[in-house]
Amino acid sequence: MKGLSWLMQLLTGLTLIFLVGYHFIVTHVTGSLEMNEVIIRFHELRLFYAVLLIIVTYHAFNGLRIIAVEYGLKKLGNAFYVLLLIAIGYGLFLLSTV
Repeated sequence: MKGLSWLMQLLTGLTLIFLVGYHFIVTHVTGSLEMNEVIIRFHELRLFYAVLLIIVTYHAFNGLRIIAVEYGLKKLGNAFYVLLLIAIGYGLFLLSTV
C-alpha cells in the first residue's frame, strides 16, 4: 500500500503544478482582481475550484499521513483519511454557499 500512497502523492503533485499554473494565469495574468470580475470568474470556474480543492486537500493530508506512518504512527496515519473526508466535505460546503 505504501507504493500506491507514494504514487498518488506524485500524481497529485504533478497535477497541482498544472492546476495552480492555470489558476495563476487566469487570476493574475489574463484576469482582473476587481471584485465583480472575481465573482463572475468564480462562478464560471466553480467546478475547477472544486477539483482544485479536492486535489490540494488530498495531497496535503496524504503527505501528512505518509510522514506519520514513516515515524511509526500507523494508527494516527489511518485517522488522516477521516480528517481528509471531513476537510473535503467542509470545503465543498463552503464552495457551494458562495
